[in-house]
Amino acid sequence: MAAEIWDLYDAHGKKTARTMLRGESVPAGLYHLGVHIWPVNARGELLIQRRAPTVQWKPNLWAVTGGSAVSGEDPLTAARRELREEIGVSAGEDELLPVACLRRSTSFCSVFALPIDRREEDFTLQREEVSAVRWCAPRQLCRMVSENMLYNYGDSYFRTLFSYLRARGMIDADWMSMRGKME
Repeated sequence: MAAEIWDLYDAHGKKTARTMLRGESVPAGLYHLGVHIWPVNARGELLIQRRAPTVQWKPNLWAVTGGSAVSGEDPLTAARRELREEIGVSAGEDELLPVACLRRSTSFCSVFALPIDRREEDFTLQREEVSAVRWCAPRQLCRMVSENMLYNYGDSYFRTLFSYLRARGMIDADWMSMRGKME
């Protein structure tokens, strides 16, 4: 596998002339682009994936579908690529709904929602990265976070995600009623 090159951005999200190799530490004051994609079905469940036991970061932990943009990619292009690679979903540009772009410690993370109805067994998993997928109701996700089974992206992250999904009628759950389940 060829080395993955990431473009670097300043604190305002402006692309710099600098790049880095995946696996290196992100230089202080700079950021790379990350993407998270939350497939959501008609029952208001979100798809999560279990990270393969052989991955370097958080093996066997449940997490969102996503990854990092490679050099030259914008967030939408990276999200579409990650969906194809990790769970075998080809999504059109107009199918991915932009939820938010969040500045994290070393990245600008673009979060997307994807309305999709597909059975778990109908996803094609990239076995090097993903060992399983599961549809979960928002309350289940909160419980999994509190039990350290699902990566905890943080209170603000989940508040933003669930508020967006609820406002668009994609989930019924009220964030405030679920919040205590994550602490």
